[in-house]
Amino acid sequence: MNFLNKETLIDGAALGAGVVAGRVVVNKLGSKLEPMLVKAGIPADKVGMVTNALPIVGGIATLYFGKGNRIATGVANGMFAASFGYYVDTLLQTAGVNTGQNGVGSVLMQGAFMGEVPGGVMMGAAEDMPNYASGSFDFTGADSGELDY
Repeated sequence: MNFLNKETLIDGAALGAGVVAGRVVVNKLGSKLEPMLVKAGIPADKVGMVTNALPIVGGIATLYFGKGNRIATGVANGMFAASFGYYVDTLLQTAGVNTGQNGVGSVLMQGAFMGEVPGGVMMGAAEDMPNYASGSFDFTGADSGELDY
């Protein structure tokens, strides 16, 4: 069974293009729509919820005008994914889960091998070898920049 056939690759590319198109719609139209929404009386903290619904409208329009075309369906699904991803992210943040770029990844290695390690622990190191686990060799601290990608 070949999973990387032509149809699968086209579907994946269409889905990715839809996600990108959804974010472009939010960035371009959302920035123009935000001042109007605030003037209309929508609270500033809810404006993002409205502007991030724009890819849903774009996805529905793509499905309507695409009339069953496989690529148009993939692009529409990607636009839906871009929009719903924002809402899931918002709900997770409301629940206290840090989902941003500095979320889980920034704490994965912090504090690993901090302090002194008894000799011989690091790959059978001899006593006269430097202790790579000491603080002077620790590059996982917050100020080191190791995890700032």
